Amino acid sequence: MINLLKHKDRDQLTEWIGAECYFQLLYKITRDGASGQKFHKLCDNKGPTVTVFYNTDNNVYGGYLFESWHQSKTWSKDENSFLFQLYQRGKWKAKKFPSIVDQGNNFWGSIDHGPWFYDLHSFHQSVEKTSGFYVLDGSDFFRGDRYDMEGKNAQTIANNHNNVVDLEVYLVKGTLDRPWRDPPQWNSQFYSEIKSLISTYGPFEGAQTSASNILLIGQSGSGKSSFVNTINTIFKGKISSRACTGSRFNNQSLTKNFMRYIIRDSAENKNLKFRICDTLGIDTNQTLSSKWMNDKDLGYMLDGNLPNQYTFNLNSFASEHVKGFVKNPTLQERTHVVCFVIDASNIGSITKGITDKLQQIKENVADRGIPHLIILTKIDLLCELVDHDASNAFVSEKIEMAVNQAAAIMKVPRNHVFPVKNYEKELHLQMNMNILALSALNQVLLFANDYLENQYQLQKESEHELNSKN
Repeated sequence: MINLLKHKDRDQLTEWIGAECYFQLLYKITRDGASGQKFHKLCDNKGPTVTVFYNTDNNVYGGYLFESWHQSKTWSKDENSFLFQLYQRGKWKAKKFPSIVDQGNNFWGSIDHGPWFYDLHSFHQSVEKTSGFYVLDGSDFFRGDRYDMEGKNAQTIANNHNNVVDLEVYLVKGTLDRPWRDPPQWNSQFYSEIKSLISTYGPFEGAQTSASNILLIGQSGSGKSSFVNTINTIFKGKISSRACTGSRFNNQSLTKNFMRYIIRDSAENKNLKFRICDTLGIDTNQTLSSKWMNDKDLGYMLDGNLPNQYTFNLNSFASEHVKGFVKNPTLQERTHVVCFVIDASNIGSITKGITDKLQQIKENVADRGIPHLIILTKIDLLCELVDHDASNAFVSEKIEMAVNQAAAIMKVPRNHVFPVKNYEKELHLQMNMNILALSALNQVLLFANDYLENQYQLQKESEHELNSKN
C-alpha cells in the first residue's frame, strides 16, 4: 500500500518538530483495520509519532506526540505535542496548533482506543469501513481546550466531521546516535583532497597499463549511467549527461551498447587514468532463464575482447568477425574491477530471478579473480534525511539496513558496499554528494589496483618459473 504522506508534508512536519527526522509508517487503518488492539500492538512504546487523518472532504490534519503511546488507561501530558492542519479541501493550508502550557493532560492511552488526543479523537474499540470510509469520533474535536487553535475549529479544519478514507501513524526517527560506518570529513578541505587524489590516480606501476577499467553491471534503471554522469559532473564542474539515463517505455534497458567513458578533469585539462564502462541493464522482470546477455558475451566483456560501442544482440553473441573485436586482449583491455549497481529504494523488491542472475554474473567475475563491490544508488529515495543532505548517509538507519541487505544479496562483506547519491534532480553541484561519490570511486580504484598487482605478481611468478626451467 502507498503511504499517503507526501514529501512536502514531511518537510513541513520536520520544520514544526524542529529537528532533522524521517517518517516510518507504523499503522495504517486501511491496511491494519480500525482496532485499538492492533494500533497499540504496532505503535506502543515506540517514541515520537505523527498521526495523520485523511478526511473524506480532502482535509488532512492530525497530531504529533513526543511521548510514546501506551495502554495504561490514563491521561498523560506531553507539552511537546501539537495538532496540525496540512490541507483544507485539497488546498495547502499548513498550520501548527501547539500545546497550551500548564493546561493539563492532553493524550489518552487505552487498549480500547486508537490514537486519542484531548482535542482530536480517533476510534473506540473497533470501527468497520462503511461506504468507502471510516466514521471516527468527532466529539469536541479541535475545541481548543488543550491546544491553541488560534481561531480555527472543526468546521474550518475538517468540515465539522471526522469521517476518513485513511488514518496513518508514523514513527518519527532522527539519526543514529553513532554512525554505522566511519564517515568522511564533510568539508571543503577533504573534498579538495579526495578529488585531487583521484585526479592524480595512476594504475599499479608494474602492470604497464595506462588506465584502469571499471565495469558497471546492474538492473535497468538502477543508476549505472547516472553514476557515470555523476563522476563526469564532478570533474567537469557542472551538470553533465554524457550517458543517456532512465529506462525505455517498456522498462527495458536504455543502454544497449558496451560503452567506455574516459573522464576528463576540466580544471586540470587532462584525462583521468580510469575508464568507466557502462553496459546493458538487466531487465527488471528477468528470471534466470530469461535473456540478458549470454555467458560468452559476458566473458568477452570481462576479458577485454569487446570493442567500444559494441551493440549487444540477445539472440546471438559476439565473435572475432565483429568490427574492432580484440582477438588477443592484453591487461590494458581487460576489466579490472566490477561494480554491481543496486537501487537502494527497491532493494526489498528484488526478485529471486534477479538475485540468481546477479549471483551467476558474480561467479563469472570471481572465477577470473576480478574484485567486485556494490554501488548502492538512490539512497535519497530511501531516506529523507539523505535527500536533504548526503552527509546523513552514515547516520541513517535506513541506509545501514539497505547496505546490510545488499551485502546479503550479493554475499559480499558490508565494507564492499558503498552508498551514493547520483545527480538526478539537482541543477547545481553539491559538495557532500560529491564527497560521497568520490569516496566510493576511490575504493573502486583501490580494488582495481589490487587486481593489477595480482596480475603483475602472477606474471613475475610465471617469468621466474620459465627462467628456472631454462
